[in-house]
Amino acid sequence: MSEPAGRVEVDTSHTHAASNGKTDLSLDEIARLQPSMARLMLEIGERFHRCYHAARAGNARLARFQLSEGTKLLRQSVVVRPKYAEAMDRFIAEDLAKVRTAIEAGDVAGFEAVFADMTTEVNRLHEVFDHGFLVWKVSETPPGDLVLEPQG
Repeated sequence: MSEPAGRVEVDTSHTHAASNGKTDLSLDEIARLQPSMARLMLEIGERFHRCYHAARAGNARLARFQLSEGTKLLRQSVVVRPKYAEAMDRFIAEDLAKVRTAIEAGDVAGFEAVFADMTTEVNRLHEVFDHGFLVWKVSETPPGDLVLEPQG
């Protein structure tokens, strides 16, 4: 299994404290404040939802941006759950690469096909990691707080 980027050996022989101006926090307390896989997945799902609807609206720039941000979050997620690193690396390199290629080609029908395949793979991985009760789908309703059509 590959090590997540930026992963270092932790020296627990001493402690550090940081202040947020209101209280002092240990590194362990700061670590517990980091988002869990479940929290990250909510944002990742939102990014892919936005990617999907932007691509369908012909806004490749916005679709690429949302895909890129979602991919960054997937990479961050293996920091909190390193057991997913190998599967995540493969998913990014294979499934998300196909989505990115379809966006770049401006091929809406091709995009929808590879996005559907990606969604199938997401749900297969949920099964593999004993989370088959989490069946993800993209919302049929575009996000109401974002202009999806290309601007300028």
